[in-house]
Amino acid sequence: MIISFIVKDLEYRGNIIMNDNTSLDYDNVIDEILMSEEYTAEKYYIEGTEKSSENAYKEGFTLGHQKGYDIGVEIGFYAGILVGIKKLYQSNIIILSEKELNILQKLSNFIESSQFFKMEQLRSKLEEVIIYLKPYLPIANSHVVNFITHNFWETIIPSDIREEIDSKGTEFVFANFWSENQIPDSLTQFVTSSKLNTLNSYPSSCYMKLDDAYNLLQSWGYKPINKSLNLKEFMAAKKLHEVEVMANLVANFSTYTGTDIIVDIGGGKGYLSSLLALAYNFNVLGIDSQSINSKGARNRTIKFEKYWQSIKKKSNNFPKEKITLPIIKEKLNTYEEYYEKYSRKSAVLDNTYKQVTEYVTENTNIAQFVHTEFKVNNKEEFTLIGLHTCGSLATTCLKLFTEPKNNLKLLINVGCCYHLIEEEFTNDLFWGDIEIALNKNESYGFPVSNCLREKNFKLGRDARMCASQSPEKIFNSKDIINPTKPLFYRALLQVYLIQELGHENISRCHVGRLAHKCSTFNEYVHKAVKRLQLNIKIDNEKIDAFHDKYLIEYERLKVFFILKQALAPVIEGLIIMDRLLYLHEQGINEAFVAKLFDPLLSPRNHAIIALKKN
Repeated sequence: MIISFIVKDLEYRGNIIMNDNTSLDYDNVIDEILMSEEYTAEKYYIEGTEKSSENAYKEGFTLGHQKGYDIGVEIGFYAGILVGIKKLYQSNIIILSEKELNILQKLSNFIESSQFFKMEQLRSKLEEVIIYLKPYLPIANSHVVNFITHNFWETIIPSDIREEIDSKGTEFVFANFWSENQIPDSLTQFVTSSKLNTLNSYPSSCYMKLDDAYNLLQSWGYKPINKSLNLKEFMAAKKLHEVEVMANLVANFSTYTGTDIIVDIGGGKGYLSSLLALAYNFNVLGIDSQSINSKGARNRTIKFEKYWQSIKKKSNNFPKEKITLPIIKEKLNTYEEYYEKYSRKSAVLDNTYKQVTEYVTENTNIAQFVHTEFKVNNKEEFTLIGLHTCGSLATTCLKLFTEPKNNLKLLINVGCCYHLIEEEFTNDLFWGDIEIALNKNESYGFPVSNCLREKNFKLGRDARMCASQSPEKIFNSKDIINPTKPLFYRALLQVYLIQELGHENISRCHVGRLAHKCSTFNEYVHKAVKRLQLNIKIDNEKIDAFHDKYLIEYERLKVFFILKQALAPVIEGLIIMDRLLYLHEQGINEAFVAKLFDPLLSPRNHAIIALKKN
């Protein structure tokens, strides 16, 4: 039954003639469907997809059929049918044979491999996330300092959550929230709804786990390797985890693409670059805007090389002498082949890892730097990487990658510091010195995709700051006290200072992370007043009474904190996927986001990986 619906259109056009005495040739059906990609138009029938999802298969098929014929959109036409079939099959409304399932999977794989379909999937999901997020941006953009003074509880907390908390109390609601046998309520539903709009909810062609990225390499005919390194004595646990995972990923993908030279943007202390040069034998150019970082990377690399030599002596997995690899033109199937065929002796790190001090913009000529440092020919292609590129530097890397003159074949970039991104449609920087520092960039870092730019979409600085949080750590530890008590102290201090000084005198009262060093609010007030050099006579008894008076606000602030934590990965996902869509819009078909690191160790753990395949 299902297959007959799928081939109905093909039968109509005379591609398949069926009668009572004719058996269905499934392979011919698929061949005809696959040939239909050439009819793909600029837009396909989003309505059909939605209808088939919401109102069952037949209505979706009818609308899809009509729209598909109207604009000649074959891929969208069959995509909508597949959505409807999947819904009905998962709901046990229809039964499919194994043969039908295999055919539908084959069709699904083909559709999802289409560049146009990937873009439409991603664009559709981004629009869905924006619709979800917009009503909650006031929460994300609200600074905790003003929680009490601006009455956030009444003005921005969703009414259903507020009423439930006021009715049941925070103790009951949080006990349920952390319980393994959670009973759905307004708070848990808010968090659950947010999860449906995080990176995990994006199409599998756009977002995948690290293992899936390696599986993708295997599907392209390359056998990845995993080199385990013993570097515990040289790096802290967090840095070690990040550098080992990133280096192995870069080595495998660079070997697959045949790129021998790696350019590390914002390389900082040079941990990653050193490892790629010493352990994986790539030629690496580190570019950093701070000369102190370039010099530090140089000195640290010398120490690391000595440490690395001692590791190799203790291990049978490495040669006794350091090796480098010459530039090659042929593509090899594994890094081990690359290693065995082209390894040669060298004891001078200067030949493989070089540092340049340069402020990188989207107009920087990366190829020129590489040609100068490594004396390669003008057609040589390179890998561009960045581990925790700060703010708008991440999008600068994307723009460099799409510029043909830079000869870049592979991009692997992990961004961070979203609060330092320059937005095109908002200007909410609150410190003049920060604004001056950021304005050195020649273009904006968000949004970069046409999809979001056409909407004039904006997040706001505090929302981007929210995206830089670590919700996994909070939800994993189930600890709401330690992270929120300092926030409550600061919000309460704001009330106290306004009471003592008036609104006009506290606009620049910044005390930093002082609350983390104080065990009581009384102690915090004394230290804050001293740091701010304020002429306030402190009455300890009044301070204690003042604290107790506002304890109800502390309970409410905990709820506010959970809401922001739930929104954090939604906003981060939106920022990252805006970047991915930009790459697709620039014609980079093979691009996706992969989760690299353990979020409990390294919260900014998502990499954009893009290849220019011949």
